[in-house]
Parts: sequence; C-alpha cells; structure tokens
Amino acid sequence: MTNISSTYSKFSHNLVGLCAFDLVAQHGNFTRAAELLGISQSAISQRIRNLELELGVVLFRREHRGVALTNEGLRLLSVVGPAMKQLGNSVTSLLERKSKPRVRLSADFAFSTLWLLPRLPHLRSELGEEIEIQILASQSPPEVNDDDCDIAIHVSALNKMAEGDVLLLEEKVAAVCSPAFLDKNGPISTSAELLNTQLLSLSKPPSAEWQTWQGWFDSLGITGERSRNYISFNNYDMVTQSAIAGHGVALGWLGLIDGVIKDGLLVQATGDVVTSQAGYVMSRDYSSPSRGPARVFDWIATQAARLAF
Repeated sequence: MTNISSTYSKFSHNLVGLCAFDLVAQHGNFTRAAELLGISQSAISQRIRNLELELGVVLFRREHRGVALTNEGLRLLSVVGPAMKQLGNSVTSLLERKSKPRVRLSADFAFSTLWLLPRLPHLRSELGEEIEIQILASQSPPEVNDDDCDIAIHVSALNKMAEGDVLLLEEKVAAVCSPAFLDKNGPISTSAELLNTQLLSLSKPPSAEWQTWQGWFDSLGITGERSRNYISFNNYDMVTQSAIAGHGVALGWLGLIDGVIKDGLLVQATGDVVTSQAGYVMSRDYSSPSRGPARVFDWIATQAARLAF
C-alpha cells in the first residue's frame, strides 16, 4: 500500500509536467504548446525543467528552431503519449455526454428489431437530436443496478415488476409459419399436430423468462414425444427469417410480429394463443439526474399504451 501511495503521489505531482511534455513533444517547440495550454512560453519551459529535475534526465535538446527529443525523452514519450491520448479521449467523451445526453437502452434482439427499430425515427424526430440513443441488444437482461444501462426492456414475470416499471406488452404467443410452409405441410388442424412438425426454437439463457415450445405445449395441455428435433437459433431475428423462408414453425410473440403477419410473410399455423404471466417490462433508474432517460422512457411507455387500445 505504501508503494502504491508513493507512486500515485509522484504521478500526481508530475502530471502537469507530463502534459506539458506530451504537447511539446507533439509540436516540437514550446511556443505552440504554451498556446494550447493558455500559458506563457517561460511557464511551460519551467514545467519541463522541473520534470527533468524530478526524473533526473534531459528530455529535450534545445535547437535553433525548436526542440528535439533525447533518447530518454523518446522512451518516456512511448509511454506517456498513448496514455495521454487515451485519457484525453475518455475525458472528451465524458464532457460530450454532459453536453449531449446519452441514453443507453438494453433490450433483447426481438424487441430491438421488431418494435424499437421501426419506431426509432419517430423517437428521434419527436425528442430531437440532442439525445444520443444507444441500443444494447442482448438475449440476457442486464444485471440489477447496471450503471452502464439507463433503460431495460426484457421479458419478465409480472409478479417481479418493481415500483415504477411499465408493462409494455403482455406475453401472448402463437405458432407461426410462412404461407408456403402451411400450403406444403398443412392444413394443421390442432396444435398437437405440431409435435410431428419441424419446429424452430430460440435458445434460452438461464436468466431469460420468455415462453418456450415446451412451456407453450404444457399450457395447452399437449403431451407426447416430438418426432423431429428442433432447429435452434440464439437470435430471434434468425428464427423469424427462417420461418419466413419456410423452414418450419416458430413461436411468434403477438405485439412484436404483427407487422410481419400484416405483410403476409407469416401466418398463424393454428388458432391457439398462449397468454402467460409474463411480458415485456420496461424499467429504469429513477435516481439518475439526467432528463434524457426519463424522456425516452415516457415516450416508449406512451407508444405502447396507444397500441394497447
């Protein structure tokens, strides 16, 4: 601990000198570096002199039209240069976030692709360009109190909803396929016949709570062995594209795939719709001082409420 404290103490003492060193090395003279720091040439010269005294080495050779790095200076720059650049980029990014609010939104691939993306232009248009929106698509919901996520939208059990959460879509799931697949393999009179039909499945991480084929069959009281293995994907967009291509029957979340059904790309294979005690729940950190997350949160909640009527 003593060594760490000593190292940080020395670094803190010489940080201003290292900044001056990096600028002088970049521009090859004291004048330009002094202008960028907003100080006099003599002041930056003194900072470099103090740094050289502290380190016990000569960092620059003074020449007629400026300065040139010594071998010791080159070695120091190889370490200080990249570090200062990374530090500068990080500070600049934080300052930009302060002046231009950023909202990071976590949602699974299905909601991101089928619900958010079609509405993103309207969101940007109504809230303006001053809010930077970043969508973090992931099959797994973020960890509780994830500081890197402002808004989370994932399937969750309704009895786990916290105060302030908003239910965007109740989970209603139907079996869907392409019209061509149904023409070739149908008609499918009952959902029990799907046990002998090629099924397309979405891989489910342990933390996910959405409906599975087994849960769907169980809800309908359908038992029996399947005669075919699933074709599984880890991305719902791939599931829907495979269904559209006629590869099999998929589970379709009503409220997400309505546009695809309206366009005639998918149809319900049977008339059964399973409603669970889960749904797409939106939550956010209400302690955040930024108004950006609150505005995006309220906009999405309003859009979902309109669709419910």
